[in-house]
Amino acid sequence: MEKSYEAWKADETPENMAAFLEKADPVIDSAIRSYGGGNRLLRSRAKLLVAKAAKAFDPTKGAKLRTYLMSQLQPLSRIGRERSQVTKTPERVTLDLYRIQEERRKFEDKFGRSPSSGEISDAVGLSRRRMAHVEKFSRGEIPESAVSSEESDFLPGTSKPDPDLILLEYLHHDLDPIDQTILEHRSGIYGKPVLSNEKIASMLKLSPGAVSQRAKKLAEKLDAVRNTGASLDF
Repeated sequence: MEKSYEAWKADETPENMAAFLEKADPVIDSAIRSYGGGNRLLRSRAKLLVAKAAKAFDPTKGAKLRTYLMSQLQPLSRIGRERSQVTKTPERVTLDLYRIQEERRKFEDKFGRSPSSGEISDAVGLSRRRMAHVEKFSRGEIPESAVSSEESDFLPGTSKPDPDLILLEYLHHDLDPIDQTILEHRSGIYGKPVLSNEKIASMLKLSPGAVSQRAKKLAEKLDAVRNTGASLDF
């Protein structure tokens, strides 16, 4: 990312800015998770904030580029709240979402990678399904009419568990945190956005090849659990 920023500073063309914004994607993703509740509709606003921040960044003041960009993306929290006012959000959902966002931010600051659902679940004391429900609600993916005042065994609107979901949860339980994160973002389990191996690699500070190898092994494990010859495209 730093090299693409330097290339843009040397020649401030739209093409160089577009290249810089592409390299800044992991920072934007992290800010949307930390400040915007995972609301992907904030991505356009986040890119505008990054472009504005790039013009004001002064590397001589000692701040790292990533740290500076994250600080300039904090308004996403306010923007996200303003957008969420269109849909009434239950107080419990709001409080749970705040706890999830805070623990995710602390984890990323400490370890330099995105946490798995299990790591956040342990930190905040919420079930993975409750976390998925809260984060989907914050993104506006769950209509108010579907929200029950009682904790549901399954996601709102689901009357019985999906067989594939059961297998994924079974496999997820015994994985290490890195493989859990890969499984989450390749399968979409627990409401996680499905991402490419390249995006996941950026999140976990791994090479795309390492993520591809782990994803292949996970697919093989899932096939073994299914006890069929079917192949899951990870």
